[in-house]
Amino acid sequence: MKKSIIFSIFTLTISLGACKSLVTDIEIPYKDRLVIQCFLSPQDTLLEVSVTRTEPVIGVIQEGPERYPNIPDATVLLSDGQKTVKIPYTSLQLPSSYNADGEYIFTTRTRYFLSAKNLPVTAGKTYTLKVSAPNFDSVEGSCLIPTKVVPEKDISSTQSIVTNTRKNGPATFPSIEVRFKDIPNDENFYCVGQFFYQKGTYKDASGATKLRVNWTTKYEYFADKGQENKTIVAQGFDLRSYNNFNSFGGSGGGPNGGGGPQQQGSDVGSITPTDRYVEIYVANTDKAYYFYNTAIDKIRKANGNPFAEPILTYTNIKNGLGVISGYNQSRIVVKVN
Repeated sequence: MKKSIIFSIFTLTISLGACKSLVTDIEIPYKDRLVIQCFLSPQDTLLEVSVTRTEPVIGVIQEGPERYPNIPDATVLLSDGQKTVKIPYTSLQLPSSYNADGEYIFTTRTRYFLSAKNLPVTAGKTYTLKVSAPNFDSVEGSCLIPTKVVPEKDISSTQSIVTNTRKNGPATFPSIEVRFKDIPNDENFYCVGQFFYQKGTYKDASGATKLRVNWTTKYEYFADKGQENKTIVAQGFDLRSYNNFNSFGGSGGGPNGGGGPQQQGSDVGSITPTDRYVEIYVANTDKAYYFYNTAIDKIRKANGNPFAEPILTYTNIKNGLGVISGYNQSRIVVKVN
């Protein structure tokens, strides 16, 4: 099949050079394959597997949240080498954000879920995922859960004030810089996640005191090559939503999104900030997690730019596409002044 593709492309090149006409009858073989996404951690309370299918580049592409719906009739098996569990296809109401009154917003997610109590994820173990579905080749992949984590005592943060010039004058907001010590004597890959929360109170039309929440997030990925056994520094997390309770909704209160829906009928000028803090997660990841997520991160940053270079997405799924990977993380909470 590869030989016929090469021959067709070569013929097209010769034809274009000879008579300047387009060849429209080239058929590139296409076959649907399963696409898997599964991330495992000892901190998990829920095992989650996404099972979708490849889509051709040409043709009608469905838009919206169901652009890549999960395949409902797959058989999903996860094993630690001693025990195997079947992960069922189900819908769950999971918290996805806060609303303006500080209450969780729950979103329905439908894919393959199972409580981690049925197969706890343990550091140092290898987990194998096997997936089959009608009319698809069966696929499988494995990952080793990292044994080491960055100790909490080796994670620190520094706060500084940043000034941003705007049309209506300068505005200031804090920036959080995270530092952590590289795990010594190993090749390491990391993910640093920061979750900023700002809470405040206000009086509604009846005079009752209400809570308001604003939040935003940031992720960054690192390989320790060239920084072995040193302190690794993440880019500053500029909290542009720090004094802006108007910043709610899908686009979020900061450069990385977040927040809940706008609270109607309240005077944002009367909101009194009560609590500001950042949850910082430093995850020691396997190589698959790092290469897959850095590729996805580059695709997001391209944001549909037609001049962006093509990016190959990492996969470790045999006979299919996607990733199964593991990580082990530490967490600290820092008060924002």
